[in-house]
Amino acid sequence: MSTSIEEQLKNGGTYVSTTSGSSMRPMLRDRRDRVIVTAIGDRELKKYELPLYRRADGKYVLHRIIGVKEDCYVIRGDNTFQKEFVPREQILGYVTEFYRGGRRIASVSRAYRAYAMLWNWIYPIRAAWHTFRLFASRVKRKLLKK
Repeated sequence: MSTSIEEQLKNGGTYVSTTSGSSMRPMLRDRRDRVIVTAIGDRELKKYELPLYRRADGKYVLHRIIGVKEDCYVIRGDNTFQKEFVPREQILGYVTEFYRGGRRIASVSRAYRAYAMLWNWIYPIRAAWHTFRLFASRVKRKLLKK
């Protein structure tokens, strides 16, 4: 019998899963990397941590905190360009470590923190590049239609 993620976090305190989706690329690769999620308890999460939360539609999401507000967390996937404002009560747990290609990476390690800070810092460049690529592909399609 399978138990829900919430039950696993409540009962055992941890949930282990292979990642699914591309919203956290390049850090987490679709169906190739594993995450260890720990129950949040009364803990206050910090900027750059990776919370697991459940959206109103029931979908589980693992994205990075890019800001902390009094009533919610500002969250965005590494490979997405929209901010989400997630109420604290929707947070189920947070990633304490992950395995990328068999290599363990702790979310408190200096290397991880440096990566998260750099990736967030270059966001304006990434967003501009994304916008340029979308524009260029639209222009190309219109030119090829003629």
